[in-house]
Amino acid sequence: MAAPRTELSFYDAVGLTTLIRTKQVTPGELVEETIRKIEAINPKLNAVIYKVYERARERASAALGSGPLAGVPFVVKDNATIAGIRLTRGSRALRDNVPKKTAPFFAATENAGLIVIGVTNMPEMGLIDGTENVLYGPTTNPWDLAYSPGGSSGGSAACVAAGILPLAHGTDGGGSIRIPASHCGLFGLKASRGRLLPESFAARSWPRLVGGGLSRTVRDSAMYLRVIEDPNSQLPKLGFVAGKSPRRLKIAVTYEGMQGQAPHPEVRKAIVNTARLCGELGHTVDEAKLPLDQAAVSDAACRLAAVEVAREMDAIAKTTGLRTLEQGFESRALGLREEAMRRGPLDEQVAAALPTLRAATVALDQFFHDWDVLLTPVLRAPIFKIGRRDQTKFPFKELDNILHDYVAYTSLHNICGTIAMSVPLHRDSNGLPIGSQFAARIGAEAILLALAYELEEAHPWADKRPPAFVT
Repeated sequence: MAAPRTELSFYDAVGLTTLIRTKQVTPGELVEETIRKIEAINPKLNAVIYKVYERARERASAALGSGPLAGVPFVVKDNATIAGIRLTRGSRALRDNVPKKTAPFFAATENAGLIVIGVTNMPEMGLIDGTENVLYGPTTNPWDLAYSPGGSSGGSAACVAAGILPLAHGTDGGGSIRIPASHCGLFGLKASRGRLLPESFAARSWPRLVGGGLSRTVRDSAMYLRVIEDPNSQLPKLGFVAGKSPRRLKIAVTYEGMQGQAPHPEVRKAIVNTARLCGELGHTVDEAKLPLDQAAVSDAACRLAAVEVAREMDAIAKTTGLRTLEQGFESRALGLREEAMRRGPLDEQVAAALPTLRAATVALDQFFHDWDVLLTPVLRAPIFKIGRRDQTKFPFKELDNILHDYVAYTSLHNICGTIAMSVPLHRDSNGLPIGSQFAARIGAEAILLALAYELEEAHPWADKRPPAFVT
C-alpha cells in the first residue's frame, strides 16, 4: 500500500528509504513531492536559491543502488563543490561559478543515492551567523518569518524545519551547522577534524571547516555521517551509531563565553534545565572551568581567518577578473581583508597564530581526559530578527562586535577540532527554539550520538512543527 502523500513530510530520511525499499513510494515520486513543497513554501523562506529539478528527475529514474539513503531528495549549501551545478558561496564575485570537479564529500553523498534537488542560501563566504546576502537576499525562519534561521547553513536549516525534506547539507567553520540547528529547532552535529571526506580541493593552514547535515532526527544525522566518513581517516572507524548507550557520562557545564560573557537569562535557564535533564537520566553533571585563555584563542583564530579570507578574495578576483574587490564582495569580507593587510605579511600572521591554536587543542584534549562531555549554550542570546546582520546597514566593526558577542561558544570546537552538537531541547519566551551544545574529544562521535538518542527519547522534538511547515 502506498504511503499517503500528505504524510511524507513527517518521515525522516531513514523512514523514507524504508518506504522506497518496500515499494510504497518511488524516488521519482519523492522528487516530485519535494519540488511541489519547494514551489509552495520557498517564496516565504527564500531558502532554495538554485534549482536542479531536471538533474534530480534524471537521477531518480536511474539506478541509485542500495545505499542507506538511496532515493531521498537532498539539498546542498551554496558552498558545495559539485561539477555542473552553479555554486556561488552567496557572493556576487562568484555568481557565474560552476565547478568542473566534484569533491569527495559530495561524490560520496551522491554515490549513497541521495538526490540533489537544489542549492540553499548562505551569507557571503559563510562569514556571518545569519543568512543574508546582497546576491539573493535574506532567508527566513519557519518558526517566525520575521526572525533569522541563523547561519551560515541557514537555507538548509529552513528547508528541514519547514518540512521540505528531512535532511540537508551544511558546513561548520565556526558554528555554521549548530547555530541554524539552534535557531530552527533541529539536530546539528559538527564532526571531528579528520573524520569526514574533504568538502573541497582547497588547502587550509589550520582546517576548521567540517561538512555534515541538519536533520529532525538523530538517526538521520548518524546515518549521513556513515555515508560521508573518510575511509582513510586516522580516527577509529565510526560507522552507523544506531541508538543510546547504557554508559553513564561525566558532564561538565560552563556558561562563560569565549570573551568572558555571560549568557542571556533565558539561555542560561535553558542550559540549567538541560543539565538537570542529564542528571535525571543518571549522568554526573557539575560546573567546571575550561583550562585555557579563550579570549586569546579567539583572537588568534580570528587573525588567521582574516588572512584566509584575504587570500581567498584575491584568488577569486584574479580568477574572475574583478576590476575592484568592492564590485564583488560585501563589507564583512572587505573589512576582514583590510584588517589582515594592515597587520603585515600574511605568512608571518599565520606563523604567529598557530602556536596558540595548537596549545588550545592540547589543553582542551587534556580537559576531556577528566570529562566525557562539555555542556554549554550554543549562542549567548535568543534568536535575532532579520536585518540585524544586514551588511549594507551596519559598519564592519559594529557587526564584528555583534558577531563575537553572540557566537560565544561554538567556534572553540572548530579551532580545536573537537566534536560538538546542538540539541533542540528548549524554547524561549517567544516560543522560538534554543539549542543546547554538547561537545566531546576528537573521535568521540559515538559518545555524543548515543547521548543525543537518549535526550531525543526523554524529550522528543521531531514532531514539533513550526507555523511555516509544508505538507
